[in-house]
Amino acid sequence: MKISCARCGKPRELRNGHVNRAKKHGLNLYCGRKCAGLARRKNKTRQQKVLEKRTYDIEYRKKNQSELKKKKAHYHKKTYDPEVARKKRKKRAKAHAEYCRRPEYKKWKEEYDRKRRAKQYGPYADAYLIMVDLNKEIKSRSNKYEIHIQNKTFGKAQKRDLEAQGPKRSYYYTPSNS
Repeated sequence: MKISCARCGKPRELRNGHVNRAKKHGLNLYCGRKCAGLARRKNKTRQQKVLEKRTYDIEYRKKNQSELKKKKAHYHKKTYDPEVARKKRKKRAKAHAEYCRRPEYKKWKEEYDRKRRAKQYGPYADAYLIMVDLNKEIKSRSNKYEIHIQNKTFGKAQKRDLEAQGPKRSYYYTPSNS
C-alpha cells in the first residue's frame, strides 16, 4: 500500500498490515527512521529543557522528601567506610589548617560566628549585635583599672589596700560589714 510521509510528504510503499495497525491506533506513518525521529522532537531550546527539568526536580523532591532521605541514608550506610574517611581528613588536615590561618578567612569566620551567636536572640539579634559593639567600644576606651572598678572584680590584696585607705574613696568596691 502506498502512503505519504507524515513529516516530509514523500510517497512510500508499506505493507497493508502496518498501515491498518497505524490507522487503528491513530498513529502517523513516516518514510523512514530519520523522519520518525525528527517528528518526535519537541523543538525546545536547551534553556527551556533545563528550566522544565529544574521545576520538575523541585516538585519531585517536595513530594518524595522522606523517601529520598531514606535512600540517601541507606546508600551512605552501605558505602561509608570510617577508616577511608579518616585517612582523607588526615591527608587534607595540613591544607585545611593553612586555609584557616588566612586573614580573609579569619575575618569572614569572625563575622560568621558573631551572627551565629546573635541568632539565639531571635528578633532581637540586631540589638544584641549593637550591644556587643557598644561594649567593645567602651572597653577600648577604658583601662584595666577602670574595668575592675566597674565590674567590682578585685583580688584580695587590692581589697585590703582599699580597706586600709579608708572611706575617702567611696566609689571603690568595699565589702559590706552587715
